[in-house]
Amino acid sequence: MSGYIGTQPVPQATQTRDAFTATSGQTSFATSGYTPTFLDVYLNGIFLANGADYTASNGSDVVLATGAATGDILEVVAYTTFEISGVAGLTPSIDDNGNSTAITIDSSENVLVGTTNVNIRDSSTNDGLVYRTGNSLDVTNNGNTVAIFNRNISDGDIVTFRKGAADVGSIGTQGSRLSIGSGDVNLNFNASANSMYPISNPTTGALSDGAINVGAATARFKDLYLSGGVFLGGTGAANKLDDYEEGTWTPSIAAGGFSGATGTAYYTKIGRVVNVIWEGAIQGTGTSVLLKIGGLPFSAVTWSAGSMYARYYTDEGSQLVTVAVRTGDTNLAFVTWGDEASGDKFSAGYFAINITYNTAS
Repeated sequence: MSGYIGTQPVPQATQTRDAFTATSGQTSFATSGYTPTFLDVYLNGIFLANGADYTASNGSDVVLATGAATGDILEVVAYTTFEISGVAGLTPSIDDNGNSTAITIDSSENVLVGTTNVNIRDSSTNDGLVYRTGNSLDVTNNGNTVAIFNRNISDGDIVTFRKGAADVGSIGTQGSRLSIGSGDVNLNFNASANSMYPISNPTTGALSDGAINVGAATARFKDLYLSGGVFLGGTGAANKLDDYEEGTWTPSIAAGGFSGATGTAYYTKIGRVVNVIWEGAIQGTGTSVLLKIGGLPFSAVTWSAGSMYARYYTDEGSQLVTVAVRTGDTNLAFVTWGDEASGDKFSAGYFAINITYNTAS
């Protein structure tokens, strides 16, 4: 295929016109040149048929089958062959005013705009657009926006995605905000409110309340990082879980003698509720001062009792003992009937404690 699109090169032209005023009986007319079969011939404005009305075979002369009359006007329009600028063979292209190639159509019918690299999608340096026939549309840009889609006046779809001629999703606007989704499962991004929320209809912006799941029983997300709280089972303040924490704490002897405490101590905090456990031992010798074990991770807002086991408790037969935490305290105390137990009621040895209490926040 030959052709030229763009600024006409000089001196090449796409057609040449010759006009003659015939003499009586004139049959041969010497033109400025032509390519056989690439010409049109008119006699007094009437199109003549090649072969029947005239012969044009030597690239110069047009010979009429019947001589012309005096004053007849013969016009010859000759078309010259041409190559598409800058590209040879089977790789036609369109240039931009003759100074560089702007569009190339290669032998595989791939269309390249602003590039000559058909594999532009694999390049980190080329700019341009490539339509790969039957494959993909590839667009790259170094350091600038790759594509801009602008919908004027109204909200609605900006880009629609299809599978087998059926819509499967879209990206658009609702309330001049970005909306993305499929069917009645959509997200609307509200930058002014620093929020995103589900909508069931991206055209009307109808909110979707309690209808969309995040994940499934066998399709779970991994970790969720939140700086605020989670509303569970409702939207009131009482439904807000704003803290969950797990960790360890270090038991220490706060009063009652003894030289130290050993073992493993853990805590779990859910909202304002704290549960602590300790399994270990106390060392040394107790005194007559009330025994207190410090190191609780949070201060209690109410008096709370728990459960415990002490291997060596001297009043076991007469005074039951349990562990407790007092209001405003971070120490564990040991409560008997109407009193608290002193350190000398215990001996060094194994301790196990489990207590749940409330903290302020």
